[in-house]
Amino acid sequence: MMGSTPRVLVTGGAGLLGRTLLKLAPPGLELHATQRHTPVVGTTAHSIDLAEEEAVQALFDHLQPGLVFHTAFSMDEGERDIWAATRNVVAGCQAVGATLIYMSTDALLDGENAPYPESATPCPVHEYGRWKARAEEHVRKQLPAAAIVRTSLITEFTPLDPRSAWVADSLRAGKPITLFVDELRCPIRPDDLARQLWELAALPPATRRGVWHLVGPEAMSRYALGLLVAAHERLDPAGITPAYSTVAATPRPRDLRLLTTRAAKSRLTPARPISTLIQS
Repeated sequence: MMGSTPRVLVTGGAGLLGRTLLKLAPPGLELHATQRHTPVVGTTAHSIDLAEEEAVQALFDHLQPGLVFHTAFSMDEGERDIWAATRNVVAGCQAVGATLIYMSTDALLDGENAPYPESATPCPVHEYGRWKARAEEHVRKQLPAAAIVRTSLITEFTPLDPRSAWVADSLRAGKPITLFVDELRCPIRPDDLARQLWELAALPPATRRGVWHLVGPEAMSRYALGLLVAAHERLDPAGITPAYSTVAATPRPRDLRLLTTRAAKSRLTPARPISTLIQS
């Protein structure tokens, strides 16, 4: 499938998307992953802090990967874990001639002009979005052949992803939570996203480059998603209070529906509605 790029590096291999990418990888590839705090299971792993320039360069020089999926991220220290890490991964790809598939986010848009096409210019309203927008622009300028994938909430119910687990754990503990009814996202299952990413990697370079929107087909509020989590876990949803995002302490993008025009045109396997998870 990968032709001349049999060695693949997945950053953030212990994360929800990273480990699903590794699990669903086509046969015949030499897989490697990075880990920082949480160990990677079942794949050759390299412990590294991606914000450390020399360490990243040494890893790329050693591995000489042909394809890199940059899935590692953190919302805690944007300058270090988003900007510096992305800059170092980009430099590593440049040094060895690796193809990069960079995971971006819908959260770098302002939420006021949905649905957004892939040509939409980033217009972030909060710090996380600003760091992701800066990193995305760096990828675009330094690696024009890279694929930049904007996705949404990566959601899994078996087992629960961290965000869904917080909802379920709060309900079990009798702790009331508030979820917004006016903040729309297009959640996607990790296995659906991983399959699309492998299909994207297999496309010709000229077709693969540029921005892609890979999200689920349903626009759903955080409140509606919380109700699905409660239904799946057979918990009383009464502890979830609906609210409007205007009460948030910091600005939040409200409507982040994305158009998936390129995925449809390239016939990537369509993502399934997230609501089907309660039937899984």
